[in-house]
Amino acid sequence: MIFNEQGFIDIDEMIAQEPSFQKIMADGVVTSDELREQTNRVIDLLHEVENHFSEEDQLLVKRLFAETNVLTAIYNYYQLQNIG
Repeated sequence: MIFNEQGFIDIDEMIAQEPSFQKIMADGVVTSDELREQTNRVIDLLHEVENHFSEEDQLLVKRLFAETNVLTAIYNYYQLQNIG
């Protein structure tokens, strides 16, 4: 994992290093096709987890996935609160 100087996971850096993100953002525009392809990529990875991990591992991954998305949502909300 990538951690920043404060010891937190540097999600922005992790995203920036993903080839899928780099490809999608190369022209600075996100198309509906790119959104659909990324959605399918995530669904495929979730099915892979489902097929290869034990039920206990799956629950851990689901919790991680959910909590990471909670973090993203509240971070975005926090940023919007502080605009202006």
